[in-house]
Amino acid sequence: MNVLHQNVFQNNPALMSIDLSNVGLKALPVNLFSKNFNLRRIYLSNNLLTEVSENTFKNLRNLTHLDLSYNNIVNIRTPAFVNVMSIQYLSLKGNQLNAFKGEFFNTGTSLEVIDLSDNQLSYLFPSSFKIHPRLREIILTNNKFNFFPSELISTLQYLELVDLSGNALKNVDELDFARLPKLRTILLGRNELESISEMAFHNSTQIQYLDLSNNKIDRLGDRLFEGLIRLEVLNLGGNLLTELPDNIFERSRLHMLENIDLSRNLFEHPPLRALQKQYFFVSSVDLSRNQIIDIPAEDSVMVNIKKLDLSFNPLSEKTINNVLTEPKTVRDLNLAGTGIKEFGQLETPFLHKLNLSYNNITKLSEKTFTRTTLLESLDLSQNQITDVTGSLALSWPKLKNLLRLNISGNPMVMIMDGNFENLSSLQVLDIGNLEKCTRIEKNAFRSLPNLVELRAYGYPRLGYFDVQGALQYLLALEKLDVEVKDTTIGADQLHSILHPRLEELGIRGSRLKTVSSGVLAGLKAPAITVKFRNTSITSLPPALLFPLPRSSQITIDVAGSQLTTLQPQLLVSLDDRRADLSMFGLDTNPIRCDCNARALRRWLPNVGVNDVRCESPDHLSGFLLVEIGDDELTCETRRRTTPTSSSITTTPTPRLVRTSSEPDIIWSVAPSHDRPKVTGEPKGAPVVGVATTNNDDNLIIGIVGGVVAFIAILIVAICIVRLRMTSTSYRGGPLASSPTAGGPPMWGPPWPGYAGTLPPPSLSNATLPHKVQSGPGSVRYLAPPPPAPYFISLPPHDDKIYR
Repeated sequence: MNVLHQNVFQNNPALMSIDLSNVGLKALPVNLFSKNFNLRRIYLSNNLLTEVSENTFKNLRNLTHLDLSYNNIVNIRTPAFVNVMSIQYLSLKGNQLNAFKGEFFNTGTSLEVIDLSDNQLSYLFPSSFKIHPRLREIILTNNKFNFFPSELISTLQYLELVDLSGNALKNVDELDFARLPKLRTILLGRNELESISEMAFHNSTQIQYLDLSNNKIDRLGDRLFEGLIRLEVLNLGGNLLTELPDNIFERSRLHMLENIDLSRNLFEHPPLRALQKQYFFVSSVDLSRNQIIDIPAEDSVMVNIKKLDLSFNPLSEKTINNVLTEPKTVRDLNLAGTGIKEFGQLETPFLHKLNLSYNNITKLSEKTFTRTTLLESLDLSQNQITDVTGSLALSWPKLKNLLRLNISGNPMVMIMDGNFENLSSLQVLDIGNLEKCTRIEKNAFRSLPNLVELRAYGYPRLGYFDVQGALQYLLALEKLDVEVKDTTIGADQLHSILHPRLEELGIRGSRLKTVSSGVLAGLKAPAITVKFRNTSITSLPPALLFPLPRSSQITIDVAGSQLTTLQPQLLVSLDDRRADLSMFGLDTNPIRCDCNARALRRWLPNVGVNDVRCESPDHLSGFLLVEIGDDELTCETRRRTTPTSSSITTTPTPRLVRTSSEPDIIWSVAPSHDRPKVTGEPKGAPVVGVATTNNDDNLIIGIVGGVVAFIAILIVAICIVRLRMTSTSYRGGPLASSPTAGGPPMWGPPWPGYAGTLPPPSLSNATLPHKVQSGPGSVRYLAPPPPAPYFISLPPHDDKIYR
């Protein structure tokens, strides 16, 4: 559908909502909605519109919601929105607009949310927002603004959110976001900000969320937050800060600061003096990925923080000891990548989450978790722990509330039965990427009856993994990502966990080459994710999705496998579920661009996948599949021909390639009773194309052959029955003579009033003859009975009645 007729909605004046998303519209007729005065919602997203003409939405006084996102709109004519006074939501996201002005409307509106993100805007007219006095949210993400004049929003007394992230702003000047009594959220991340005026937020007392991350800010003024009452989140991550003014968070200026992000800056010492001003209120501090070495002991500000992230800092041993042993009320502690080698006793009785990943820990002390009995999440991944049965197993009895455990990426050799005893509450276990592991016992997870999520893959040295045995005790699984060592996998190997609760199934393994059609049988969750990652699978079965409910939202991930194409039958199934299905990772497979890829080439644009490249043959390698024509996708090899040659050289196993885009057809010819006998091949309908034989063709041919064989056997059985019936004296009327004899019937000598029992051997041209053995090596045929019964007189001396 490219263009709609302007009268398509004329006879439906009561329409209240119209959804024309994803239909390929290239233009909107001016009078398309001229008779639909009751319209409240119009959805036109994901089309090919390039312009909004004047009067397109004229007199839609009840319209409240208009979505024009993700088109190619370059221009909006003045005025396109005439008398659209009740509109509350307008989305022009994902277009090509380079300007926006209030003159698009001819009167004031009730607009509350306007989304102009992902356009080419670099300038806004002074009237852009003044005609919409009730605006609450202005979203201008990912445009090309170098500056943003305060006059644009200074009159919007209901404004609550301004999103200018992802632009090219250099500075925030004085009073740019000042005197806005309801402004709560300002998003200025991913710009090029170098400085911010101290009066930028003056008298905007309700600001609660301020994002200044990923800029080039190297200093902040003392009075920057003066007048703010409660700043819930202050994000300064990804800048060039080395320090903060000591009085920047003074209570007389900023009443309350709760969460601050200072990650990815240049701090060598944590700004503790500044944070001390908010001693009673600051609960979360992120200082990750800085250059911090030392943190003083017994610093009062560190005592009341509930969430502390010091990950990937070069902390000294003394600092690590201070952080770990000082009594604190911290609930969430992240010390990943800080160089920890030894781990003493934790003095954090309220700790719920501990991250010690990417360190050099070889073992834990038996007293490490003596006081952290409330611990729920423990991450020990990417360390140097070689054995679970040692210090780790001795720590499990103290962690009866542990819900999440990650020990992946360690040089463990074996996972044994009993390694996870006393962890009956565990719900999530990650034991992936154990490169030195050579043995995983099938009873290793027997003591984890409440496990909901298991990730067990990345075992290059493991000879065999009994997946079925290992999973037989895990009856509560909802997410599974497992490596198999078999070449083929089916439902019988996963039957113990394929139940309605399972919503994510990941199957990995370089040895895996074949997946059965019923491997997903049993999955019934509302949202199902299936992953075949890093396998050697070359083809997915056409009936893969058949066992899954039609109502489920399905996601398929095939990244890193060896798929050469997707069979047409599977593509039909995928297309049938297109509204509820997503596929990822196809571009990482070695797609072979031959005649078998034609259906895939036509399917890819329909699902918005355009980055799949050809791996083979050589002359198409590297090209995008969607840019290759069907005539280039061929299975024929290039051969040299001579002018005198009149025949085509064939290979030992010739292959006929379909050259049209029509579906495969198996032709058959109805039998004809009057068709003369001919020699050679039977004549039938011309064959327009034959596809390359595959497993499904063999199946169809087998079925047809079976039916033919059954009919043949049935005919033989009927003939045998008829033969036995004619082996006794005939008790009916006389048989008709041969139609080709041309003279009187040739019968044997009859008795009075009765015809001979058998016809002569020359009667062999009946329509359905009956074979009768009259002697060794001889066959005689009975002519068909006459169309109407005959009645014959019986000898007068015979009292019997023959029927």
